[in-house]
This record gives sequence, structure tokens and C-alpha cells, in this order.
Amino acid sequence: MSERKMTPKGFLHKANGKIGPAAFLAQHRAWLETGELAYFTSPILLRLDDAEVLPTPALDEIKAVVLAHHLASEVAKGEAAILSAAQFQTSKNYLACIYNAKGELQTKLNDKGKEVPLRMAFDSGSDADGWVDRRLEESASDCFGTVESTKLFKSDGDPFTITILRQDALARLLRSKKGAVMKSKPQSAGRLSFGVKAKQDHCHFSKG
Repeated sequence: MSERKMTPKGFLHKANGKIGPAAFLAQHRAWLETGELAYFTSPILLRLDDAEVLPTPALDEIKAVVLAHHLASEVAKGEAAILSAAQFQTSKNYLACIYNAKGELQTKLNDKGKEVPLRMAFDSGSDADGWVDRRLEESASDCFGTVESTKLFKSDGDPFTITILRQDALARLLRSKKGAVMKSKPQSAGRLSFGVKAKQDHCHFSKG
């Protein structure tokens, strides 16, 4: 079983555990030196190696850097989602989109070879759900879908939105396909059963 990839959010969660600062930094050193935050965290680790800073304040500095990056990423995702919705004006009731794990809107090539976003508007919520399920079947394993209302909003102004996970979409599609295969025409009873008695034919042979 492969180890789960470390993320800034996961690092911050683990940093509040019972393990000591020195041991914790040693345990996650590879991620801190090669991950997305290596540019900011490596200098702190070098200062720790040179005894310019103790493990506890070094960990506090790194946590502050990771938290700032995480918050900035979340803000950027929110702004991108708002911008994406604003650029896609529609009079229909629902907007369906496909994203990857980073929150990036996915694209595909259309019949003309042009790259277009995986985003579609629908009048019916069930049609939007079905479209998301089918697109997730064709997408990478880290993708997920959203269906948001263009008419209904929460008290904070955000639209009512549901998130659709790929494994749930695949399960629904599999059930649907099984149902279609299992259907069969009813067979007539009685006359085609083994209880039927066959009438014997009488063959006449002519003398040659």
C-alpha cells in the first residue's frame, strides 16, 4: 500500500501531535526539502542544522510558512471558482463542473480538436448529476465534480453546491449498467418445457 502524499493541511494537522519537534522535522524532512514549499522551508532547516535555531522555534517558523501558503492557496481557489462562474453566464438552473484534486477546472478536446472546459449548464439537477457521473468516468482518479445552483444561495451569498466523488459516480454507473444487462424477455411456460411429448414421425423407405 503506497504512502499517502503529504499536503500542507496534513502537515499542519500532524504537527500538533505528540511527537517532539526534532523527531517530527526529521520524519518529514524529505517533504520539506523537496515538496512545494521547499524554497521557503529549506533555509529554516539549514539554520537548524547549523544550530542557529532550536527545533521548537524552527518548527514554529515552518508551521507559519506552511499555514500562510495553505491559506493563500485556499483564497486563490475561491477566487478562481468565482471568476470561472462569472465568466460562464447562464440562464439555466444548474452549473456542473469537473475539477482535479488541486481545484483546477479540467478540460477536454472537442470534435474540432479545440480544448474546452469540462463545464456544462442544465435546467434539471438530475441531468447535471448524470453528466458529472459520465465525465468523472472518463477523468483521472483524483477528479471530482460539483453541481451548483445558479438560482439558490446560502445566507453567506455562496450558491448551494453538491460535491460528487469519482468513486460514487462509478458505483452509480456500474449499478446502471448491471441493471441494463440483467433485463431479459419473459419466456413462455409449458410447451417448451421438458414435459412436452414429441409426436413420432413415420418414415417410409422405398425399395431401391
